[in-house]
Amino acid sequence: MVRQLSVKDKRKPLQKTARLTALAGATALVSALFVPGLALAAKPAPTDKATPQLQGELSKAVKYFKSKKYAQGTQAVESITSAAPDTSACLYALQGLEAYGAPAAKAKRACLEKALNLARTPEELLEVALKARQNECFDVSKSALDSLVGASTDFGSLLDIAHKAHEHSVSEVAHVAMQKAYSLVSNVPDALLFAREAHSIGLDDLSRNALKDLIEDQPSTEELILLLPKFAGFEMTDIVRLDLKRALERSKTVEDYLLVYNASKRYEQDDITKLASYRGRKLTLINKIKEEKGQPDRAREKALEEKERKAKEEMMRATGQTPSGF
Repeated sequence: MVRQLSVKDKRKPLQKTARLTALAGATALVSALFVPGLALAAKPAPTDKATPQLQGELSKAVKYFKSKKYAQGTQAVESITSAAPDTSACLYALQGLEAYGAPAAKAKRACLEKALNLARTPEELLEVALKARQNECFDVSKSALDSLVGASTDFGSLLDIAHKAHEHSVSEVAHVAMQKAYSLVSNVPDALLFAREAHSIGLDDLSRNALKDLIEDQPSTEELILLLPKFAGFEMTDIVRLDLKRALERSKTVEDYLLVYNASKRYEQDDITKLASYRGRKLTLINKIKEEKGQPDRAREKALEEKERKAKEEMMRATGQTPSGF
């Protein structure tokens, strides 16, 4: 005889079933969040540029890839990109293909190439370059980067591009942008600004070269010594030494050697301090010897001039001429 379930007995299996269903749903959600490209990539978040028509066409293309109809899916994406109005629409279509690897490679390239053709601003070009790198379309990435740097001819804009590239860990773009920026440097303040900016994003090779060129361009000891305090933030001892060595080489007077002596002592470059002291003392001695040698010669010159003056005055008195100056 089968015992009928009471209301209380009927409720227990139902509650257990509900808990199992909830647990299964939670597991599926966690999987979707942590498995790359699962479901979420197939439906990119709509943007302002993603019209309902574009979203619908992309949804159809993605269904082809889901069904492993890759040729039809690629053709559908190419159709979308050919009619895309701007870069953001192309990148929106690209986002919908993130869940698919090699089978979607041709379709992704179509999105990136059209996005590059439509890119108009530095921000768009940089975004295309980054997306192209992520999808291993390195030729497209290089073209975007070349366009990004090539379109900028302003010193400040190039520095800004370099900083943005550094923020996105695209070091080669930062390097190229900074190299082009340096080609526009024409004065000491810009050279120092360039060196500081290059140093701030880790391009110490460019920073060091700029400072070396700046040192070599200074024509006098005094100007080289005035540069030294401006190197304080770089923490480059070799640059300080180079500046002091060039200042020593360009020294021509005792005052120049004294400037180098004091500066090298302040920066604890003992070998340069000793050399500046030695050369300064040597020049002082040479000048003193020259002065002493010149005194007898000058005395003889003065005596000769005085003799000639007296002879002239005697002749004028004898002839009755009025001396000059009266």
